[in-house]
Amino acid sequence: MYRHRLPEESLFIFEQIIEQSSQAIFIVDNILALTFANPAGEVLYQQLLSSGKLRDALLADDPQCDLSSPRQPCYLRTRVVNLNAPPHAGDTLLIASDITTEVVAQQDARLSRWRLEKTLELAEEGFWMWDITSGMISHNSDWNPLFGFSDGKLTHHQDAMFATLHPDDIAAVKQHFSAHLSGQTSQFHCEYRVLTAAGQRWVQSHGKAVRHDGQGQVVEMLGKAKDITEKKRRESAMLQLAWQDPLTQLDNRARFYDKVEAARTHANNGQFSALLYLDLNRFKEVNDSLGHSAGDELLKLTAQRLRATLRSHDTIARLGGDEFAVLVTNLGESHAPAREKLILLADRLLHSLEQDATIAERHVNISSSIGIYLYRDDTTPIAEMMHKADMAQYYSKRNQRKWMFWSSRLHAEQRQRDSIESGLRRALNNDELFLEYQPQFSPAGIPLGLEALLRWRTPDGELVPPATFIPVAENSGLILNISEWVLEQTCRQLKAWQSLRGMDQVHVSVNISPRHLRRSDFIAQAERIVSRSGIVPQRLSFEILETALTDIDDVQRKLLALRDMQLGIALDNFGSGMASLTGLRRLGIDEVKIDRSLVMEMNSNAQQLQTIRAIIAMCQALDINIVAEGVENRAQFDTLCQLGCHRFQGWLFSRSLPVDQVQSLFM
Repeated sequence: MYRHRLPEESLFIFEQIIEQSSQAIFIVDNILALTFANPAGEVLYQQLLSSGKLRDALLADDPQCDLSSPRQPCYLRTRVVNLNAPPHAGDTLLIASDITTEVVAQQDARLSRWRLEKTLELAEEGFWMWDITSGMISHNSDWNPLFGFSDGKLTHHQDAMFATLHPDDIAAVKQHFSAHLSGQTSQFHCEYRVLTAAGQRWVQSHGKAVRHDGQGQVVEMLGKAKDITEKKRRESAMLQLAWQDPLTQLDNRARFYDKVEAARTHANNGQFSALLYLDLNRFKEVNDSLGHSAGDELLKLTAQRLRATLRSHDTIARLGGDEFAVLVTNLGESHAPAREKLILLADRLLHSLEQDATIAERHVNISSSIGIYLYRDDTTPIAEMMHKADMAQYYSKRNQRKWMFWSSRLHAEQRQRDSIESGLRRALNNDELFLEYQPQFSPAGIPLGLEALLRWRTPDGELVPPATFIPVAENSGLILNISEWVLEQTCRQLKAWQSLRGMDQVHVSVNISPRHLRRSDFIAQAERIVSRSGIVPQRLSFEILETALTDIDDVQRKLLALRDMQLGIALDNFGSGMASLTGLRRLGIDEVKIDRSLVMEMNSNAQQLQTIRAIIAMCQALDINIVAEGVENRAQFDTLCQLGCHRFQGWLFSRSLPVDQVQSLFM
């Protein structure tokens, strides 16, 4: 460098600059003695000397010399020059600048960043910054495991991230990003699946554009991502509880209705669909005799067989109990072929269900009846559509058919049933129900007993046949109130007759509904009514239907309790069901009433006559009284007398009579 010799005044100015400089400047000789220093340099020299750092500081430049004390930070940037020109040849010049503020600021920034990173680690979320232009994503360490990266890097290219996404979710994620980058959404929000070596996980990402270029294009986004796999699992479990039957894993009623609605919303124009409704015959018998766990196994087996028989896109549901429903779609545009397809399907379903099964180490026969509602473009409430299938199933079972389609005729019958049901509810409150009594006669024509028979006269004087209203009462549950009323009225009348001469020994039987017999409080109710009436209990018999003997253990327990009350037990309509000799012995039956259907055909059907002969022989062997019902002609009476019947009941002798005519018959 070319140096000008400084004039006197310039030397003065130079000295002032050095003296007032904020930089510390000093010169030491080869023994480290101070030969020149400005005020700041003298202070620095003393600090270095006292701290023992002087020699080290003179060895080389130091971009950050730390002279901090416990109370005060102090950082310098030093420049060391070895002087060669006399009079300072061999001396060393040190120039130092105070960078304390800059270093402390950097330290504070690092501390803040460290604190932020630790805070983010506690949040267990992956925070990211995406450079849109380069495609690079900068992120914290928690971001890596979300996307299966184990390289420890804190930057990855967007392509690497997209490569981890589930193939079915990539398009949706890119669409959400594009929508936000183009300004269509205020924030980026998306949930998607990520495939890693550890398996599939769900990730939820939030983000927002934070920087734009001169043309308003997004160049940088900030956001966060977190693992929501457990949340999704809980949601799936809750959805499963809300939409799925936990026992069979089939859809439940709510989910089935939802799918029916969705199917008809998206149905192809003109295509027929169908609802199938079915339940299991004698399911309660399995449940009661083998236990609820066996019943559950039967329901699961039924679900498996339904799945195996139906098409993959057909919808199956367990509606509750032993009730199942099926939705069948895309049956074509013609009614007749659609109906034929459903007939074939119903037959296949029933064939599959009726295969032998072993439940709780017991052989179980499964059977069912199916109601079918075939429809197209039906916009009525789904509950009404299901009611039609249910109605068809009801009539299928009632008519002992395997399957039946809903029709307007069934609808008319249902309306009649509804009218009868509402009428029965009114009749119970308006004294429209009354009792008549049909006498029972000995072979000599002497009246020996009576059967109480329920009658219903409407306000307009019409007599409704029992065959019309009794099934409706059974199905609706009204039979429970009606049966209780009949028992009370019969006991009241029997008590009145017991005080009349000629009728004090009369025996009356009263019919007990199967549904009434199954009630858990039946015995307590019967005991209350009988004891309150004050009748002689030996003068009253309870008639139960043979079809009520499904749960033989429960029936045996209840009949034993009735016998303990000294009430008689009669088995009505015998020969129409499956009662056996063993059953009669177990139940302690006093009297058997031969079913009228056998009596009506006995003189024209040899098989029916043979059945009656076997029934009478069995009862005689067990010392059980025998009553023949429905005796309408002399030929029937003569044959039954010869076979050994004890009493007779039918129009040949007498129709059912009101109370005053009954009294004249006995008195």
